[in-house]
Amino acid sequence: MNSPDFGAGSPRVVAVVVSYNRRELLGKTLQGIAGGSLLPDVVVVVDNASTDGSAGFVRDTELPYPVDLVELSVNLGGAGGFAAGIERAVLQHSADLVWVMDDDTEPQRQSLRALVDAWQNYSPAPERRPSLLASRVVWVDGRDHPMNTMGPRIGATRQQKRAAEQVNAMPIRSASFVSAMMSGAAIREHGLPRADYFIWNDDFEFTTRLSRFADAIQVPASVVTHHTAKFGSSDVDPGPRFYYDVRNKLWTFSRSRSLAGWEKFLYSGATVRMWIRALARSGNRRVLLDGLVRGGRAALHAPRPNAEVFAGIYPISELTPAVVQPAGDQPEPARAGPSSLGQQPGPAGADLPFSVLMPVYANDSPERFRRAFDSASWQQSVRPHEIVIVQDGPVGPELESVLSGLSGRTAIPVKRITLAEHAGLTAALSIGLTHCSYDVVARADADDVCLPYRFERQLPLIAAGADLVGAGMQEIGGSESELHAVRTVPVGANAIRRASAMRNPINHPTAVFRVSAVQRVGGYQHVPQAEDYWLWMRMLAAGATVENVNEPLVLYRVSAGSYERRGGLKIFRAELTLQSRLLAAGYISRLQYLRNIVVRGSYRFLPTPLRMGSYRTLVAPAGRTAGSAQ
Repeated sequence: MNSPDFGAGSPRVVAVVVSYNRRELLGKTLQGIAGGSLLPDVVVVVDNASTDGSAGFVRDTELPYPVDLVELSVNLGGAGGFAAGIERAVLQHSADLVWVMDDDTEPQRQSLRALVDAWQNYSPAPERRPSLLASRVVWVDGRDHPMNTMGPRIGATRQQKRAAEQVNAMPIRSASFVSAMMSGAAIREHGLPRADYFIWNDDFEFTTRLSRFADAIQVPASVVTHHTAKFGSSDVDPGPRFYYDVRNKLWTFSRSRSLAGWEKFLYSGATVRMWIRALARSGNRRVLLDGLVRGGRAALHAPRPNAEVFAGIYPISELTPAVVQPAGDQPEPARAGPSSLGQQPGPAGADLPFSVLMPVYANDSPERFRRAFDSASWQQSVRPHEIVIVQDGPVGPELESVLSGLSGRTAIPVKRITLAEHAGLTAALSIGLTHCSYDVVARADADDVCLPYRFERQLPLIAAGADLVGAGMQEIGGSESELHAVRTVPVGANAIRRASAMRNPINHPTAVFRVSAVQRVGGYQHVPQAEDYWLWMRMLAAGATVENVNEPLVLYRVSAGSYERRGGLKIFRAELTLQSRLLAAGYISRLQYLRNIVVRGSYRFLPTPLRMGSYRTLVAPAGRTAGSAQ
């Protein structure tokens, strides 16, 4: 399988197998993977300090796929093993999909193929595809294994149900690490399993973290065999391991943001019933009561960060911060280069190679698209090294004529990527980024106008170390001479962080960023009406250097319906989703969440004239124009 283009190519799949002293079962797992109709690009085997020769067995076994053996000097349990293996799959092997399993899992011929097919066919838009997919798990006699049985997702939307039905799947909320597949982008966004869980519930916490705001499905066509010693669920007289179940569930309910409040209530009730049932059935209740008391005490302390668990054992990376301080409360990070963008940057970034990424679709005006293209290419004082045009679905003959003639308008190389069907802006950008030749990419819309000195102003800041640079925008009407107001931006790291707790601090049509910094946090994700805002917040949380130029560098077209579309029940629901995600990720405090719901939510129901006036008062004061802002 090749590295994907996400539009047509195959995703890069890396399997992760965690093993401890089960060499014979490990052999079944590796041979099961080898017998599949589709092979992973790499298999990462994490040996958890086995003493039965498992590591040597892996080294000596010939397999039809590359194997990356990770030998841990200390047994860190399934949680630590999967944390190390998933991190390696994402960072070392650039996985688009990570397929995880214990060493007592035996894949069948169609196990991997069915998962990958369901993921690719779920949606043409990469960011709409499931963050989590799970196989059907059976015991050695073919019966569904009660230890790994999944129920349908409570509260699944009609859209989620329809999308799952189209690939013969079922919406779910969690999965076990017995053949689960995760999106690499989701892992980069949400981080790794908590290694301190050691065993039990690490998969529940991790998979619910990935799927809280994303789709997750079980694919019945993907079947694996779980070679447990007995047929039964994990709560059948768990013995001393009950300590881990108690501690880890209490950690999940009290320390993790993987569950919504109402879910914690439901799962807590189900957990109490399960514990009562386990105590009633146990032949040694004293052991379970001891585990209940010790687990409850241990849960009073937070789980250790992965870096602490792995210290001296394996150089783990958290991928994303495990705990994020709410926006507005963080100190300004030190950095080299200009820190106040009130100054006019010099030509230091003139030689920095970069791409311009411009999506276009059927409803874009051919004339305005031509003007947008010219303004972002040969009319710039600092010209891009390539222009990537993503045609988002079929277009009419007039727009097709303009697209066909782009290469004749400039000597700058032009790449045209054509999507067979309309997938939306976020998908077009995600796909377009995979075709950009350079790490630095400038966004440009198909109906806006870049001022001739836009890149001359922004690139020096990227060259000085910034990961993301935005700018102000001049609102215009139908013609470029019809000036309305300037959308101002916060300037400086502290001001940007403070503003980000209340509003989007970067104007998306002005953004110039490093692709590596965007990919590091999982790229564009599906957040209705706020994909860019959600991306900037994740970049800020991950320590990216974010700047703004305090002058308008783009003429932004505002139609008669622009402010009308900012209101209504649908937009209010999207606002609730955004604020819930910001709160769940720790990017805003609960008080900031309530403030935003009141202020931003109320704004959605204002009459259009009042909505336009209040918005311009906040970010686009009237009476200023591009000329007066320079």
